Amino acid sequence: MNDIVGVIPRPSSVKILSPSTYCYKESDAVRHYDELIPREGYRLTVDGNGLNIYCSDDAGYFYALVTVRQLLAAGDLKHIEIKDAPRYAYRGFMLDCARHFFTVEEIKRHLDIMALFKLNVFHWHLTDDQGWRIQSERYPLLTDIGSYRSSTRGDGKPVKGFYTKEDMREIVEYAAARYIDVLPEFDIPGHASAAIAAYPALSCTGAEIAVKESFGIHEEVFCPGKEVTYRFLADVIGEIMDIFPFGYVHLGGDEALRLKWMDCEDCARVMRENSLKDYDELQAYFMDKIADVCRARGKTVINWNDGMRGANTASDIVMQYWSEGGDSKRKLKQELAAGRKVIMSPFFSYYLDYPYGMTPLRKTFAFDPETYDEGGKGGVIGVEAPLWTEYVDSSDRIDYQAYPRLFAVAERAWSPWHEDYKDFLARLKYIYNLIDKQGVKCAKIGEVDPSPLRAIAEVVRFGRNVSDKTLREAGARVRLNNKRLKAPERKKS
Repeated sequence: MNDIVGVIPRPSSVKILSPSTYCYKESDAVRHYDELIPREGYRLTVDGNGLNIYCSDDAGYFYALVTVRQLLAAGDLKHIEIKDAPRYAYRGFMLDCARHFFTVEEIKRHLDIMALFKLNVFHWHLTDDQGWRIQSERYPLLTDIGSYRSSTRGDGKPVKGFYTKEDMREIVEYAAARYIDVLPEFDIPGHASAAIAAYPALSCTGAEIAVKESFGIHEEVFCPGKEVTYRFLADVIGEIMDIFPFGYVHLGGDEALRLKWMDCEDCARVMRENSLKDYDELQAYFMDKIADVCRARGKTVINWNDGMRGANTASDIVMQYWSEGGDSKRKLKQELAAGRKVIMSPFFSYYLDYPYGMTPLRKTFAFDPETYDEGGKGGVIGVEAPLWTEYVDSSDRIDYQAYPRLFAVAERAWSPWHEDYKDFLARLKYIYNLIDKQGVKCAKIGEVDPSPLRAIAEVVRFGRNVSDKTLREAGARVRLNNKRLKAPERKKS
C-alpha cells in the first residue's frame, strides 16, 4: 500500500486505514460541528460512510477542503483519517508591489496559491523609495508623482501604477473569501523617497528629489522633528485604514539612515525636549507616535527588527525578524525572553528573491522558527516569507522565485516540527501535478537544490546583477551613516 499522502503542509496526524479507495468528489463532503477541534483545525474521514469533515469554524472546513483538493490530485481518495491544526496562527507571504507594480488579477492569482497551502496573511508592501502605490484623495501628488519612475537602473522603461481604494477593497474581499487577512505596510521613516518626491516638506531639508530609479538604501527619510510629518502620516493612514479589517498594520522601520537627522535642527529639538539619548530612541519615539494613530483604530503595529533598537521601543509592537547582522540574534533572544511577540522572516532562509544557489529549498525547509526562543515562552506567533521585487518584474518570475520555497515555509507555519526532507520532496511531486495544471511556473525540482558548482554560478550571476555604481554608492551611504553614529556625539544646539 502506498503510504505517501501528497499533502503540503503535512497534516498533524494521518492514518491510512486500508488499501480501499473511494470515488468521492470535493462536493460530496459533509460538514459536522465539533467544538473540541481547535480554531482552523479539522478532522477528515474517508470511508464507506462518505467524506466527512469535523471542525469548529469556517476556516477549519475550508482547510479540510483544501486537503481534499490536494488528495484528489493524486487520484481516488484513500480510506483515511486525518487530524490537523496549525502550528502558528500567523502564516504569511509578503509581496513587494512598490519596486515593481503587479495588477489586481496578478495578486489574486498568488492569493489562490496561498490558500492552497493554508497560508493566511498577505503582507502587502505598498510604499518604498521606488514607488508609492496607495491612492490618497487628501494627497493626490502621492500617485501623480510618487507612483511613477521613468526608468529602473537606466533601462529607460517607465514603471507606474497604483491601487485605487476600490482595488484595495477588491483584494481584501477576495483574500477574505480564502481565509486570508491582508496586512498593509507603510514603510517609515526610511524607504520614503517616493513620498518625499511628492511632498518634499516631509524630509529634514525640504529639498526636491525624484522617485528613485536605483535600489539600495537612500538617505532621504521622513523627518521626525516636523509636525507636518506626523500630520501627513496620520491623514494617510486614517484615510485607508478602514479598508483593511485585519487587526494588524505594518509600519516598516527598516534600513532608516540617520544622516539627515544628524544635521537637522528640528530633530535635535525633539530629542532635547523628549530626553532622547540617541537616534535609535528618536526613531522609537517617532514610530510610537504613528503607532498611536493605529492603536486608536484598534490595530496592533508590526515593525522590522532592525528598526526596534531604541530602549524606548513600545512593548506592544510585534517584531518581524529579518535582519541577522550584528547582534540581531542576541537582541532577538532578549526580546523573546522579555515577552515580545515575534514573526520569523530570517533573510538567510526565507527571503524568496534570492537565487536557489544562495537559498536552496533544503535550507528554507531546515529552518526552525523556534530556534531562538530558548525559554520556550511561545513568543513566536508565526512565520512569513518576503519576496522583494527589485529584480523581480513579472508574475512568472514571482512563480519561479517563490514556488516551491513558499510551500516549505507553509509546512513550517502549519505542521508540527519534523526533519524528514525526503518525505517533503515525495509529497512535493504530487503537488507539482496539481499546480502545473493551474499554470504555476514553479522552479523545477532539479533546480531547487543546485549542485555546488551551479550554486556558485547562480550566486556570482546574482552578484553581478545587483552590483552597479548606484548600489556601491548606497553602500557608501550606509558606511558613512554607521561611522557618524559611532563618532563622539556633537553637542545639540
